[in-house]
Amino acid sequence: MKKELFTLLSLLSLLFCMACTRDVELKIDTVSPVLVLNASITPDQEVAAFLSKSWFLMDSVPEYDLPETGVKINVYVNDQFRGAMSRSDNPADSLEYKGQFKLPGCYVQTGDKVRLEAEAPGFDPVRGETFIPAETEIASIDTGRFITSGSYDFRLYVTFKDKPSERNYYRLIVERLIEYHKGDQIMWESSFCDNFGRPLQDSGDQFDAPYPFPFTLIYDDPVFQPGIPSLEINDGIYCRGVFSDDMFDGEEYTVTSSFYPVSSLQTDTVTAIVHYDIHLMSVSESYHNYLKVIRNFSISLGDAYVDGLLEPTETYSNVAGGFGIVTGYRIATRRITMPFGDLSYEWW
Repeated sequence: MKKELFTLLSLLSLLFCMACTRDVELKIDTVSPVLVLNASITPDQEVAAFLSKSWFLMDSVPEYDLPETGVKINVYVNDQFRGAMSRSDNPADSLEYKGQFKLPGCYVQTGDKVRLEAEAPGFDPVRGETFIPAETEIASIDTGRFITSGSYDFRLYVTFKDKPSERNYYRLIVERLIEYHKGDQIMWESSFCDNFGRPLQDSGDQFDAPYPFPFTLIYDDPVFQPGIPSLEINDGIYCRGVFSDDMFDGEEYTVTSSFYPVSSLQTDTVTAIVHYDIHLMSVSESYHNYLKVIRNFSISLGDAYVDGLLEPTETYSNVAGGFGIVTGYRIATRRITMPFGDLSYEWW
């Protein structure tokens, strides 16, 4: 009897779902593609950019690439023409996005205004402009351990002095670097919170080695939260670490964050030295605004997993005539090297 009742209920559920289903014809006007110009410019590197084109959301196979000829990006520093970029794509890397450009020998300085003007056959020209902020030195780094949910977490304190009488924008990034040694071989592995702790890049020799728990950073300082109600888990993954000096204009400030630390490891065959590089970036306003929009969208997307709803989010762009973002930044870095421990369960 129970089996027959279950079968009947299953059939009724199926009929109900079929009765509530109908086809909806979605009509969306086709939008012509425009140029997409992206560049993050710093005095530590030659001026470089990425140029592609937008694609229609209904395209089955997105196409980003531009023609090989007729594409141009001109560089202006403080309104002075510095030259035209040349392509810097790596033909040997089939996975690399095409459309990378660089102006060899062109470096900028703090306070420079940089403008990029791009054109390609069949597209309207675009341009984006930014300025290069001054570097903000890290005055001190401190750490502390605390217990949460039965585990030992690492509290990170980064102290710096904000420049007075001007609006300043920052980004805090923590990078976990693992330095592997196996005999004469050396391999490096890098992880960031934004890529859910998965290895972002390898360099040096390649060999099998143990790997620790994924790296997750929680941005729990109040400067990361102004006016944005959100769950801590979403901020920890999606926050991007951007903030302004609204809460401490012209003052010394200590920004905090937390993560689960991993000790360095010594086995019979491999030595793994764990470093945490603390990057304090001084960023342009456009850099800050863009990542704030990305953060808000990511938090909304996280909530959508819970309630099935996703609010529309407007994309930020400072590229006139197209899409993209042209930004400037400076970066200061301090390193923490973890001692060797006996917590082998942290490693796989």
